[in-house]
Amino acid sequence: MMTYHLATENDFNEVFDMYMDNDFNKYLTYDLMSRENFKPIYNGLLKRGTLYVAKENDQIVGTYQLVAKTDRQAHIYYLGSFTIKKEMQGKGLAKEILSAIKKDAATKKKKRIELTVDMNNLGAIALYEKMGFEVEGVIRKNYRLASTGQYYDEYLMGLIL
Repeated sequence: MMTYHLATENDFNEVFDMYMDNDFNKYLTYDLMSRENFKPIYNGLLKRGTLYVAKENDQIVGTYQLVAKTDRQAHIYYLGSFTIKKEMQGKGLAKEILSAIKKDAATKKKKRIELTVDMNNLGAIALYEKMGFEVEGVIRKNYRLASTGQYYDEYLMGLIL
């Protein structure tokens, strides 16, 4: 059975390993860096209470950030940095986690979940579309990779609950 909870200090190494995986890092929020350099970033995420881990049989299988917007956008969750541990991909876990996020959002009376995704991340786009998200626009030059020095465009995708 899958469980979800806010990340803790004890989850640091596994979250770091997922974020810094060479195959997936280019699609996540942070450039490649050492554990030492990531530690203060991680501590900030813990303090903000936006970083979650998904566990199956007490093993972390995925992580994501879920940010509740405020004021006039208080009905919206922003989903970011969603990744599944490499060896656990292709088992339907991402769909299961997204379903749980949707259910949680509906329970909390949210009306929308939004995210951004690199336009070249075709696997993630296909997953999000299967889960009901729609491309709502293009955000040009939305992030820069230190490894290439280039800026990249992303789709804004949204799901109305």
